[in-house]
Amino acid sequence: MSKTIEERIAQFTSVELSFDQTLLGERDKRVLKKLIEAARLMDGIFLRQVSPRCPDWLAQLETEQGEESQAPLHYFRIMFGPWDRLEEHRPFMGEEEKPLGAGFYPPDLTKEEFEAWVAEHPEETEAFTEYYTVIGREGNELVAVPYSVAYEEFLEPAARLLEEAAEITDNLSLARFLRSRADAFRSNDYFQSEIDWMDVEDSLIDVTIGPYEVYEDRLFGYKTSFEALIGIKDARESDKLETMTRYLPEMEDNLPGGGEYEAMRGGESSPISVVSEVFCGGEMKPGVQAAAFVLPNDEKVRQAKGSKKVMLKNVAEAKFRNCTIPTARRIIAEQQLALVDFDALFNFVLMHELAHSMGPSFISLPDGSETTVSRALKDLYPTIEETKADVAGMCNLLYLIDKGVLSGLEKACVSYVVSLFRSVRFGIDEAHGRAGLIELNYHLERGGIVYDGVSGKFEVDFALLREGIRELTGMILMLQAQARYHSVKEFLDNYGKLTPLLQQAMERVSDIPVDIEPRFPIERMIKDW
Repeated sequence: MSKTIEERIAQFTSVELSFDQTLLGERDKRVLKKLIEAARLMDGIFLRQVSPRCPDWLAQLETEQGEESQAPLHYFRIMFGPWDRLEEHRPFMGEEEKPLGAGFYPPDLTKEEFEAWVAEHPEETEAFTEYYTVIGREGNELVAVPYSVAYEEFLEPAARLLEEAAEITDNLSLARFLRSRADAFRSNDYFQSEIDWMDVEDSLIDVTIGPYEVYEDRLFGYKTSFEALIGIKDARESDKLETMTRYLPEMEDNLPGGGEYEAMRGGESSPISVVSEVFCGGEMKPGVQAAAFVLPNDEKVRQAKGSKKVMLKNVAEAKFRNCTIPTARRIIAEQQLALVDFDALFNFVLMHELAHSMGPSFISLPDGSETTVSRALKDLYPTIEETKADVAGMCNLLYLIDKGVLSGLEKACVSYVVSLFRSVRFGIDEAHGRAGLIELNYHLERGGIVYDGVSGKFEVDFALLREGIRELTGMILMLQAQARYHSVKEFLDNYGKLTPLLQQAMERVSDIPVDIEPRFPIERMIKDW
């Protein structure tokens, strides 16, 4: 039975994301005001990346009056469009299906037509498959339009705001990044600004803004969505987690099958920022909220410089209180319930993000040319990559526990399992959700998770779960290293199924919020700044 709009809205519990306002000086406030204005512009771009028709639909909802129109407008804003991200992008308004290519490609474009065009015009391959172009039609021809042209009406004012913020801040590294990101918005060349982003030091204000994730492109996984995240850095927590990066080479060596593939040739930079989120925009805003991320995704930048990890502690805490604990009470065996722990889960999230920068990245094709795993696996890549980050992250977490760097083996294992059940609720067509489904099915098959038919709850067999995590990690890494599209698809289809047992578990928690709907008190504050 289809949910009502009100029932869909109830899947998200409204939470105000607080932060320590006393940390902000007058200069910080002026910088934040400019950055938040720029972040809001990312909403306009992303709305069009979801579908060029979204702005018109939104305007129509906003002009309609009466209580009946308020709920559809509310959920449209949560989802950034008329398609439900928790239900495989099915429409909750109207009947129009969402194109796999969202707003990045002509809605009628097929994979076959795209690939045929690229094969016939090899000189256009880079432009058509790169992160920062929109594909359009001009008569009978396909064309690649740079983001700097397609979204100029938003990117030019955003660039000016970043430059104005750079003039205000007294942090030279932050100013350098803001200016170079403004240049990137105009030139469509993001390489230098990504380097400058990772080199920001000693800044209270942590800002991420630009085109990054490829989740919205379900046709090929080539095109990046614009997003923004403005945070206030917790220097003490950041320094504490930064110490774990010294173990990165050891953790990479500890992963199974490492001698059978070429590991990522990444740069040495791996900064970690623990922040309180004060505002987000664009792709960061719809549906399920990120509790952490690692960027950039551009393999060339990672090879040259490395990657940065950002942990959103106030978001993670809100999710834990409102979603994780209530879920655990319904599905975890009573004797293991006390093992569900925020610090253990936060450590797992960190290890998940660190694992994104491990494993194979560049691969050689039969003709001797080189490509990336993401290019080779196309639309399958987000799901197999999220699965890898989960299990390789757990491999690394267990390794650090064994070394005595961290503690709490049993808490780590039970908290990990709860997180998988939560992820499935994000939608089985969504990369994180399907990754959770794959892992649950594998561990249930392997015996690491045991179902009790009497209580209807699940219990962790710690020894078998450890074995299963390592086995699955090796399997995933080899699937990525070989990058055979059909082999990966077969694996995902085999384990990525919502079985009757897991469907029953999902029904037991159906009245618990899937995630949070953040509210930003800073939007009230800046009116007085």
